[in-house]
Amino acid sequence: MMNPAMPELTADGVAAVAAAAAEVWRAVALATDAADRESAREAVRALYAEALPGAEPEIIWCRSPLEAARLVVAAGGRFGAPVRDRVRDQAWSAGRAELAERFGPREFGRVWQAACGELAPLLSGLITRIAAGVEAQAVDDAERVALRIALTHAVHGQFDAAWLPLYEAAGMACGLGRMARSAGWWWPFEKAVVITERPLALRLDDQGRLHSGDGPALAYPDGFALHYWRGTVLDPEFGARLAAVTPELIRAEENAEQRRMMVERYTPERFLKESGAEPVQEDETGKLWRIDLPGDESIVMVEVVNSSPEPDGTFNVYFLRVPPHTRTAKEGVAWTFGLTEDQYRPMTQT
Repeated sequence: MMNPAMPELTADGVAAVAAAAAEVWRAVALATDAADRESAREAVRALYAEALPGAEPEIIWCRSPLEAARLVVAAGGRFGAPVRDRVRDQAWSAGRAELAERFGPREFGRVWQAACGELAPLLSGLITRIAAGVEAQAVDDAERVALRIALTHAVHGQFDAAWLPLYEAAGMACGLGRMARSAGWWWPFEKAVVITERPLALRLDDQGRLHSGDGPALAYPDGFALHYWRGTVLDPEFGARLAAVTPELIRAEENAEQRRMMVERYTPERFLKESGAEPVQEDETGKLWRIDLPGDESIVMVEVVNSSPEPDGTFNVYFLRVPPHTRTAKEGVAWTFGLTEDQYRPMTQT
């Protein structure tokens, strides 16, 4: 399993090499450019030469995991037996066992966490959501089961980028690493390899959750797409409305949770300004604004002016979201500092 050209590395050395490559591999995992088909073909040849000597599988390209899974189902036994176990799983297991033996179980666990811990939850979540999205496209229970079985034979390509840095740092799994750099999900069989393009779009929020208010959070060239908001799955129809939200659509939305998403997408400040709202109270700290929404909590914000001028002499205006029960602007500003209205007595405001 070890590359004989690689120097013997300590646990700390392997972890350092893997950590140094972490950002590069994150970029691989989240890549949305077109697959490198020639590099993928070379990776397949190398992997099959090691795992199935003499095999010359046909390479078939698909535009998404959905299209590939449906092709696998339709092919029946035409592609031969699935060989993920020999092409990917054995290399993964052998590498893990070798590193555990070299470093000892405790050191191996520490190195694994250091090298893979940050990216692994993100990518495992993406794999789970894509698989769920594929199954959701089934026309009936029979197809859903068939697609689920097909998905168990997939190798996740770029989404294997969590553990590959560690293996490559130790001189292992180079063929799988090259495949991950070249394409998306792929299905190895005795007579054929089905390979997918990478997504056209892959959008995450600052917490690594699938998220987009402007179209799909994940989209493939054939139209297979997933709509998410802060990690919450949306149906495509609502995703389209969210991308084109207006104050009128917000007010007409009957689902309170979806209305909150629409307000966040539009921004509460903009919703206030464009809904004809007027201040309900004003004092020395600012103006209190309120919009009541049917079946939901009110949107209440305090408009404040920064007391420090900008270089051009102007003063910035800010809107602060405060609890619905807020009665005065001063109470709202005090709340943002964790204080009651009586406790809030600023010498100067900034």
